Formats: sequence, C-alpha cells, structure tokens
Amino acid sequence: MLFVDDLLLLPFTGFKSILRTLVKVAEEQYTDDAPLKERLLQLQVDLEEGKIDEDQYVEQEAQILRELREIQAHKRELAGLPPEEPTGLSGKVKEGSGVELTWDPNAEQ
Repeated sequence: MLFVDDLLLLPFTGFKSILRTLVKVAEEQYTDDAPLKERLLQLQVDLEEGKIDEDQYVEQEAQILRELREIQAHKRELAGLPPEEPTGLSGKVKEGSGVELTWDPNAEQ
C-alpha cells in the first residue's frame, strides 16, 4: 500500500523539489556580488579613460557600495548571524586595537 501512496504523491513531491531548486538558484543569484564588483571595476576604468567625471563616479560608486552592503547583510541573515553594527567614523580608538600614535610637537609640517 505504501508503494501506491508514493506513486500517487509523486507529482506533488516532484513539484516541491522543483520549487526548492528554483528558490536555491534565485537565492544564489541574489547573493552573487561578482557582477557588482565588475561594475565597480568598469566604473573605475571609465573614470580613468575620461568617459565619466568625478561626480558621476562618486554617485555611481555609492550606489554600488550600497548594493554590496545589502547583499552582505542578506548573506549574514541567511547564515543566521546577527546584523552588523553600523560603524561610522567615531574617532574612538579602543585599547588593543593595534593603533599606534606618535606625535612630535617640534616636527615641521
């Protein structure tokens, strides 16, 4: 009897398998950051060749970097990791950070 049940449910299990594969492929494409990195590289080449000016470069670079951060955040979410804390330029140096500062007030500027 189990064999008959399996045969009757086969179209549904096959359909579920196809849907799982489609979701997996879509997820891989969504989290692939290689095309964005290629766009960033092409943007740098366009700037060097004079095809775009500095303002256009900065605007497009910011957009690409935002998209890269979104992909990284989504990858962290899929891996079950907590979202990254936004790190701005706080100017704070924590103990043990490896930052070394030397200052000579008599040095020429």
